[in-house]
Amino acid sequence: MNIQNPQPYTQWQLPPGALARLGKGAIADIQYSPDGTCLAVATYIGVWLYDAHTRAELALLKHGQDQGATSLAFSRDGATLVTGNWDNTISLWDVHTRQRRTTMTFRDAEDEVWAFVVSPDGHTLISAGLNGKIQFWDIHTGRLLFDVVGHGHPINTLAVSPDGKTLASGSNDFAIKLWDAQTGRHRSTLTGHTHGVMALAFSPNGMNLVSGSRDETLRLWDTTTGENLATFATDIGVVGNLEFSPDGTRLASGSGDQTVRLWNANTGTEQATLKAHKETVCAISFSPNGAVLASASRDHTVRFWDPATGAEKASIDGHIEWINSVAFSPDSSLIASGSHDEKLRLWDLYTYTESQTLNGHIYLIDDVAFSPDGAILASASQDERIFLWNIDTGIEMAILDHTDMVAALAFAPNGTTLASGGEDNIVRLWDIDTGDQLAVLTGHTDDIKTVAFSSDGRTLASGGEDKTIRLWNAVTGHYLTMLTGHTNAVKTLAFSPDGRILASGGSDRTIRLWDVNSCQCVATLIGHTDTVETVAFSPDGRTLISGGDAEDNTIRLWDPVPNQQRAIIKNYRVRTLAFSPDGRTFASGSADGTIVIWDLATVEAIHG
Repeated sequence: MNIQNPQPYTQWQLPPGALARLGKGAIADIQYSPDGTCLAVATYIGVWLYDAHTRAELALLKHGQDQGATSLAFSRDGATLVTGNWDNTISLWDVHTRQRRTTMTFRDAEDEVWAFVVSPDGHTLISAGLNGKIQFWDIHTGRLLFDVVGHGHPINTLAVSPDGKTLASGSNDFAIKLWDAQTGRHRSTLTGHTHGVMALAFSPNGMNLVSGSRDETLRLWDTTTGENLATFATDIGVVGNLEFSPDGTRLASGSGDQTVRLWNANTGTEQATLKAHKETVCAISFSPNGAVLASASRDHTVRFWDPATGAEKASIDGHIEWINSVAFSPDSSLIASGSHDEKLRLWDLYTYTESQTLNGHIYLIDDVAFSPDGAILASASQDERIFLWNIDTGIEMAILDHTDMVAALAFAPNGTTLASGGEDNIVRLWDIDTGDQLAVLTGHTDDIKTVAFSSDGRTLASGGEDKTIRLWNAVTGHYLTMLTGHTNAVKTLAFSPDGRILASGGSDRTIRLWDVNSCQCVATLIGHTDTVETVAFSPDGRTLISGGDAEDNTIRLWDPVPNQQRAIIKNYRVRTLAFSPDGRTFASGSADGTIVIWDLATVEAIHG
């Protein structure tokens, strides 16, 4: 099964028109294969298969170009991998061929699947979720066999006993219910938790069940009598993941306090607290021989631990939280990206590899910008600071302090002035050489989301939650005028290369083109079905690209004259777009935790 793909993983499963994908997507779940040779990692772009020993990438399983996976499970014989997908479907994969066998679709939003398990005999898939029902499926045909009303509230978690006879379900109604796993008949209800039950695990002998809850406790139950035998712990964070070691001597738990804990499964005493993750632990999995425990976190690392000693053995990196901003270096050799995981990354565009990670921010990064000469990189964060970095050395040159979260940055063409805006409703102009504030521009009445300089450096535009665009004299800082027309927040601005047109996009789902001289709206571009998060002009001004969020999930190419849409690309939750300096390629950053490099000519030929 462990056959290495000869291509670099940045080339795997690319959408049409794409040259490369940087980043592997945000992590949702992990699971060892039954034979212990492979670790499956469910992400926002699909399922990665890793060699469990070398941690090399083996394959990427994608249900659709813009669809990721939320959860996964192997059949006991390892022949089938089941994935729950973002589009509310469940896919069955042949592990040997890595081909999708079938997909089950849940058409009603109330049927949203939150949990599923595979019966030990490999014949039945059992799913549950938002509607409180438990559904039993033929895993070979994808046919629904029957369903039962499980709880009066959404079901968060399922577990099936090793002998396949008992099913346990945990719900937001605080209860755990035990069922006949073959007939769906209700057997008993276990009560004691005071908040929603989030995780369940049967002991290997099936005699005990452990539950984790939002009440921050672990409880041990006798599956025959229903007796609550013990409460392992309290105040350990919301317990969302549980798994017994294969020999049944240890229990591992992952919780919202960023830790993995190991417990003596017989006495309930804590054996070790494993600390390395920086966010909530979202999944754990023991290797089949029990020698390794893998954990995944919202910090988008997978870490491997020795359960006997609690020592960390290795990790998998390259998975990233959603991308908020990208920028090309002026010489087109690098892309800088800022993301939710507080890291500023530099990507080598010749090798499509991460060349450097710059650490300093303590909260998510909203915007990045290169100076015109490429010597300085600026990053803006919700930690209320702007960092200036020396690109050659990767060393922090200066920190510029705001009084609130910073959302937007732009260098003036002269390279000596930086504009910033954020949640203090103020636009600030900074002297890059001294770090001093040159001007404080006031007038906006709500959060500033975007700033942009005209190509001649004389005009600065700003837009924000107050639904307005304001134009400023970038030299003197004097207020010039206000552009109104958007009916909701203005999220993005871009000047055309000749400075005559200003493009704006926002939460009203429109793009507006403004004549900078007359300050009149000369066109309104309609097509996006959700917030327009980002717009960018090509260096020759002949193409405008835009990206939409959530319900839209598209990149659109427009001809600014005569204001016509030229192409549409499906792409998950587009947060940021940038053209390369030569205009031949552009980059998109998305909430799925990836950056895609697109060839403009190919995109127009395929998607136009």
